[in-house]
Amino acid sequence: MLSKEQNEMLCRVGPGTPMGNVLREFWTPAIRSARLEPDGAPQRVRVFGQDFVAFRDTTGKVGFLDEGCPHRGVSLALGRNEECGLRCIFHGWKINTDGQVVEVPSEPAGSNLASKVRVNHYPTHEAGGVVWVWLGKAEKPPQFPAFDFVNYPAENIVARKAIIPCNWVQLLEGALDSSHVSSLHRAWLTHGSNMMDGPHPGVMGALSVKYEINDRLYGYMANARRFLADGTQVNRMTEYVLPWFTMIPSTLKTLRGVLAVVPIDDENTHFWDFSWDEAGPTDVATVDRLRNSGKRSHDLDNYFQPRWGAEDVWGQDRQKMKEGHYTGFLALSFEDYAVQESQGTIADRSKEHLGTSDVAIIRMRRILLDMARDYQNGKLPDILTREIEYEKLRPVHEVIAPSGETITPMV
Repeated sequence: MLSKEQNEMLCRVGPGTPMGNVLREFWTPAIRSARLEPDGAPQRVRVFGQDFVAFRDTTGKVGFLDEGCPHRGVSLALGRNEECGLRCIFHGWKINTDGQVVEVPSEPAGSNLASKVRVNHYPTHEAGGVVWVWLGKAEKPPQFPAFDFVNYPAENIVARKAIIPCNWVQLLEGALDSSHVSSLHRAWLTHGSNMMDGPHPGVMGALSVKYEINDRLYGYMANARRFLADGTQVNRMTEYVLPWFTMIPSTLKTLRGVLAVVPIDDENTHFWDFSWDEAGPTDVATVDRLRNSGKRSHDLDNYFQPRWGAEDVWGQDRQKMKEGHYTGFLALSFEDYAVQESQGTIADRSKEHLGTSDVAIIRMRRILLDMARDYQNGKLPDILTREIEYEKLRPVHEVIAPSGETITPMV
């Protein structure tokens, strides 16, 4: 368990907090590219407890600015996006994508005020159907995390997110915790069709997990080893890439995935799901069918719908449970979100009783806390100063027979 002070450092991400400061040094998925049209409506974006505005100017260039107009603080999301700039509707001040005020029509003719005023603006990078932003204070942005999906055409990629009303660390822990799969998700482990199943019957039937943690420059690889009654060994090797990416093993042949758990603020989180098919074009419905994910919304900006809360027991259907479903939830992801929300808006980790199956969680917390402390002392995380071959990272699911033969080497 953590002390209350450690838990606060781990979870709090607002301006000036140790964790919030270091997280800003990483490239952050901010908004789907399709939300920004040339001269279209600017969009509000909230991340790390701060409010920003994103827009695409007349030429197609993306601007990512502090939300408030530098004149009187009116939201620039209300502004007119026109002629290569965002014009505040209050007094007509116009700001370009570089944050420079270029027109101040409320001032007398000949005024040089515009040349003296700038809005904080931030570097962006478009990849995988998403606008990413760098909010850090280092001399320059780090290497972009170019996972393999950025190398595929747009029609091969599905980029979407859910909005979850709880702290980001709970969701990251859920993505890294393989030991819950055989219990929480057992209703979805149907033979031969699920991303966690395979051609060997019952490969996920063992509840007990033995972890091997292999530290990497980018985070770690966690092998969750299961041993079946007949001596079969099942290895599920999850990649954790700092600070919020996970790659979870699958037995699907060409469909891949990367998850990113990005704090909106201390109490709300964007859960990004990047899926891509190496074989060809795909779409949301196909991805969900292949993963046997159950029925959920196809809204790319919030697929966690319909939305339930504690007052509705997060949409749990007890009649469905009576009929044989283990948890009574309509989708696999809803099971995750329900249990993570039920821990409270910010889980109190000082009350936990952890076991050996929590090794991956414990390691992640230690890495993040050390990273935040090091940054306070002026040290950038190694992942931000070294070259990482993101495109080569792959999770692995394999089944090894009692004879030692590898039955299902899958990535």
